Amino acid sequence: MSRPVDPSDLDRLGGDLRQEMATMGTQLRQEIRDGDAETRRHMDFLHAQLLERLAVTAAETRRYISVVAEGLKSDIKAVAEGLGALDEKVELFRGEVNQEFAKVDRRLLHLQVRVIDRPNPS
Repeated sequence: MSRPVDPSDLDRLGGDLRQEMATMGTQLRQEIRDGDAETRRHMDFLHAQLLERLAVTAAETRRYISVVAEGLKSDIKAVAEGLGALDEKVELFRGEVNQEFAKVDRRLLHLQVRVIDRPNPS
């Protein structure tokens, strides 16, 4: 059979329970603070690693772009030189064509003079 509950036992149990809850609350708050500090340290570490990786990647990217730019400069220079040579050839060809047209003009002019000056057979 169950015995009657003594109010002093209930008060004592309530006080013990409150004390236990206060102790657990204090411990839990401390664990949360410790976890927070550990999380912050880890995040700071990850942040530093990320910044370092970004710096390395940026340097590699700058070197790569520099190499590509040098290659493009060489290609552009080769194209410019090719255009210069082509321009010279076109100018030479233009001069030769002008000379040939001048010869044809003179021949047509001589032919025209011969045809006009020729006596009419009628």
